Amino acid sequence: MKKLYVFLTSLPFMSFIFLALAFSMAIATFVESSYGTPTARALVYNTRWFEVLWGLFAFNLLNNMFRYRFFTSRRFTLGLFHVSFLVMILGAAITRYFSFEGMMHIRENESANYILSTEDYFYAGFDGQEKEKNVRFSEVTPKQFRAKFNVNGLKVKVKSTGFIENAERKPVASDSGEPVIDFVFATPGGQGMQSYMFQLGDVLDYPGFTAGFNVPDEKLINFFLQDGQLYLSSFAELEETTMASQETVAFNSGDTIPVKPMFLYGFGDYRFLVRNYYPSATFTAVKSQAETNEDAVFIEISDGIKKQTVPVFGHSGMVSDTVRVPLGDGTLKLAYGAMPLVVPFSIYLKDFQLERYPGSDSPSSFASEVVLKDQEKGITEDIRIFMNNTLNHRGYKFFQSSYDVDEKGTILSVNYDFWGTWISYLGYFLLFVGIITSLVNKYSYFRFLTQKLKNSSVKAVLLFAVFGTMALGASAQSGMGAGIPEIDDEVVQEFRELWVQGVDGRIEPISTLTSEIVRKVSRKSTLYGKSSDEVVLSMMTHPEIWRSMPIVRVAEKSLAAQLGAIDNKYLTIQSLFDEQGNYRIMEAVRAAYSKAPAFRNRIEKEYIYLDERVNICFMVFQGTMFNLYPREKREDSWYPPGAVAQEYSDGDSIFIKSGFQLFLQSVAENNTSDAVQVLKALENFQVKYGGDLIPGETKRNIEILYNDINPFKRIFPFYLLFGFLLLFVLFVNIFREKPLPRVLKYGFAGMIALLFLVHTVGLALRWYISGHAPWSNGFESVVYVAWAAMLAGLIFGRKYPMVIGTAAFLSGIALFVAHLSWMNPEVTPLVPVLKSYWLTIHVSIITASYGFLGLSTFLGVMVMILFVIRNKANASRVNGFVEQLTTINEMSATVGLYALTFGTFLGGVWANESWGRYWGWDPKETWALITVVIYSFIVHMRLIPALKGVFNYNFASILGFASVLMTYFGVNYYLSGLHSYGKGVADGVNPAVPVSFALLAGLIIWAYIKDSNYEKAKLKKN
Repeated sequence: MKKLYVFLTSLPFMSFIFLALAFSMAIATFVESSYGTPTARALVYNTRWFEVLWGLFAFNLLNNMFRYRFFTSRRFTLGLFHVSFLVMILGAAITRYFSFEGMMHIRENESANYILSTEDYFYAGFDGQEKEKNVRFSEVTPKQFRAKFNVNGLKVKVKSTGFIENAERKPVASDSGEPVIDFVFATPGGQGMQSYMFQLGDVLDYPGFTAGFNVPDEKLINFFLQDGQLYLSSFAELEETTMASQETVAFNSGDTIPVKPMFLYGFGDYRFLVRNYYPSATFTAVKSQAETNEDAVFIEISDGIKKQTVPVFGHSGMVSDTVRVPLGDGTLKLAYGAMPLVVPFSIYLKDFQLERYPGSDSPSSFASEVVLKDQEKGITEDIRIFMNNTLNHRGYKFFQSSYDVDEKGTILSVNYDFWGTWISYLGYFLLFVGIITSLVNKYSYFRFLTQKLKNSSVKAVLLFAVFGTMALGASAQSGMGAGIPEIDDEVVQEFRELWVQGVDGRIEPISTLTSEIVRKVSRKSTLYGKSSDEVVLSMMTHPEIWRSMPIVRVAEKSLAAQLGAIDNKYLTIQSLFDEQGNYRIMEAVRAAYSKAPAFRNRIEKEYIYLDERVNICFMVFQGTMFNLYPREKREDSWYPPGAVAQEYSDGDSIFIKSGFQLFLQSVAENNTSDAVQVLKALENFQVKYGGDLIPGETKRNIEILYNDINPFKRIFPFYLLFGFLLLFVLFVNIFREKPLPRVLKYGFAGMIALLFLVHTVGLALRWYISGHAPWSNGFESVVYVAWAAMLAGLIFGRKYPMVIGTAAFLSGIALFVAHLSWMNPEVTPLVPVLKSYWLTIHVSIITASYGFLGLSTFLGVMVMILFVIRNKANASRVNGFVEQLTTINEMSATVGLYALTFGTFLGGVWANESWGRYWGWDPKETWALITVVIYSFIVHMRLIPALKGVFNYNFASILGFASVLMTYFGVNYYLSGLHSYGKGVADGVNPAVPVSFALLAGLIIWAYIKDSNYEKAKLKKN
């Protein structure tokens, strides 16, 4: 037993736990992407062995805190840092075992006092014998339920044997069944025919179309039985069409019509038919290719003599239907779905409000106006629930999640986890305090590394500056476009300088918005050789031309192929509408929006992105994208062209109504003088009514200049160039008795510092122009990572030019990558969940960590290169460089790990304040945790004799960055999850990526061989 205790509390076993946790979580994210969330939870996240791993981690950590005396005065800060993880694990355990989540569905003018659990349950009961179990069925893990019942003295076994996700009910004739109607219908704008299975008492309620089968309240279409025959009656005048001969018979409203299978019935633009009628049938389940929002569990019932298999239909988050199976003298009841959980108060929905993009049917945000009624506490209170604005009552937190298709009902997600949340928050606080104190504690390992550099004749690293960094971080087209009319340059120049109110309320030059529009729609900076200003102006002037141009990018290849995209990438607007003008993807878009973000798959997300791009095009065609006319009240949104402005006098009102149209007409007729005159009048109008809101000519000129110069795109080649030249000079000096002139080294380092100054000014200008911290989207965050990496290089490289050169090379690569992802800006309003100050803090800290971890990786690469070039003649000089770079590598990795850890858990705070769950095993947050675990292993390798060593550490620092890349890029592009707010989809892996990895692997192997030979030779010499 003592040997087992020693083994379980050893540091090598701790390293095993680190790797086991990282590996299991990584596998789970790929399982989730391929087989769905229930499978990942059933196989990994909700398993006992996964809990045991975390328990062993806590046990090992607690023991080693006492063994290595973390609570002495010298190590107290280190102890505080590690205690925070124990507190967080305790909070997570309380959340896991004592808290719950659910969904509350409320229709307008109705109340609800219960929620449906997010956990799934399966129930089986017979004659007072009952069993209910929490289950996580998936097609990989179907065998989750088993029960035994005593039926007339026989032992009857009930067990689950199969599961179908997105199941479709298929009727099968049976003497013990009920009447079933196999019904098919089509609605205006719908995507083809839709199926529905009617049983007695069922009602189909679809916008504009209702039907019922033997129901007391008459619907638009009513099916009923009479003498064993199926009939229908209708409140609409119907036409019955024979499918074979196309002969048509008309029926009046209220007529009794004998139903004939496979005869087409219609009224208006609605069509329906009865595919089949079963006088007596039961249902089996088959796999559907479409999203059915219904699953099926196959239950085997056996008494030892005979067996039967029954499908039980249900779905997560939905009320379960009871299936009754005759068994002996009684009935076996089976049910699968969510469990109703009663709450001690009720919520009444007064109004559900859905805001849409201007001129579009697509939603931009939604909110619920509710009344909280708690009779026990005498509370009746009006509350508005929307994203990042929750209802908190009696430990329950209600969040706006989704809504009904008819927009008459709301779906609220509910969380009950007071103690788990606040204990976890206490852990986050202790983590923050532990990080700060560990960095400044003179007995900490970080300060030991600093002293080590001092002993190498180096000045002290500015620790407060380091921490400040962490805290502050907070082609064929040309020919296709030949027929597009040219627009005079003077008109384009005047147009781009107009002010416009952006979707976030910011007043900006129209040049900024046109650039975002073109990149959003096409993911290109220009189209057909025209600037973004020319493209947008031409789209408004000649919409009929641009409707037929392939300009709308579809990132998902399968969807692009399905919709007939040109080059499997671009669609024309007109191709998305049929001959009757119906929007081909409307039903798919509605279905995607009706689902909570966490449950949307990749295709559904791309439908939303595509719909957004199409809507932006129409808003440009109609001019409604451009709010150009200020209002009398500054808090009111500006008017777009063509608006009816009753608050103004006749002349100004007419100008708003018709002035811009006159401008477009002048442009179309190539009448430059009239067009410019209208723009001048519009500029005067903006100054007259919006002078106190307009930022001023200086700010406009700076923003336009910033857009034209694009500083980050211009400096990244020079980062790469001067970083390479500086490293080249330093490496040459290793082999020369007489070094190259120092002016080269300092000159290149000085140029890099100058580029960093431009980089900093560019970030400051972007902050000044946008009015918010410059890390709110993918492009900005990568630019910020590059800045943080370069700052880290300058701090750690004050006496080490090689660090500066490495950081410059890294920053150049990061800025290059930023301009690959720069093509998908947030033109339409921010996703509501992103409108949170917690986002700014979370993103700034976590992206700053990537800069430090990236520098650590590149320093590791530099050490590998030094190993390769080391020989007898230069060994002493190279070894000095190796020691210094490794020390800086450790310091950079430590700061990066601190920032990444704290930033990751701050993301939990953001998530909890936005949708009520501080940790949900979303792939993005899981990979962030994996990265924390991996780098925790890397910085602790020095404590394990078998893993310590310069080569091992630098190799691990290189390999570990693959987890950062997966967290930042891979999850966004190749895994499903919540973290894809307008960030785009990858088209595939660039061939340069595997080539780069192969070259890096070759370098590491070469370095390993050279280092091994060097160490053997040194041992032999000694």
